[in-house]
Amino acid sequence: MDGTQKVQSTSTHNFGPKVVFRAALCLLLVSPTAAFAEGLYFGGNYSRFEFSDKNIDKDETVNPDGITLRIGVEPVKWFGVEARGAVGIKEDKRQFTGGSLAFDLDELYGAYAKVGVPVGDVVMPYAIAGYSRVKGSANLTVLGISTSETETWEDQSIGAGVDLNLSESLALNVEFMRYLDKDDQELSAVNLGLRSAF
Repeated sequence: MDGTQKVQSTSTHNFGPKVVFRAALCLLLVSPTAAFAEGLYFGGNYSRFEFSDKNIDKDETVNPDGITLRIGVEPVKWFGVEARGAVGIKEDKRQFTGGSLAFDLDELYGAYAKVGVPVGDVVMPYAIAGYSRVKGSANLTVLGISTSETETWEDQSIGAGVDLNLSESLALNVEFMRYLDKDDQELSAVNLGLRSAF
């Protein structure tokens, strides 16, 4: 016996959405030259999330990995609207004085507007803002007592990124996004991936 007492466990994982997201991302990567409707785009990103909870430790963050899928429309080159969804693929755990915190992103959904400034036909830096719904599972251990819970947050989101055309059909995307900034919890992500060319 390691002395750890389990006093509550409400965290559950549904792996169905994760399988769907992985399959969709594979389809994106193996079909980069698919025909796209004018103004319509989609993409997939590896996301390095950063979550902090000031109720636990204001200086500690956890960094779960995830996959983000995006679909949007750009009626003009400098403006677009986008919907995206994300799931975690690997939780992260951090030790702090007296215990530890583990966090896994269960799901994230949101809708956003983008405004960009084209630099020629190759580079498009942009700002993005919208609204996100985030669901995550945390396991907190303090002095040998472990508590697990699942919580859902909704908040305004803001970020910035750049698209870089690699070919006539494919572009590289790099982005920073602040999805959640509540009084005590924060969630942000660095996203790296591919999208259909702009």
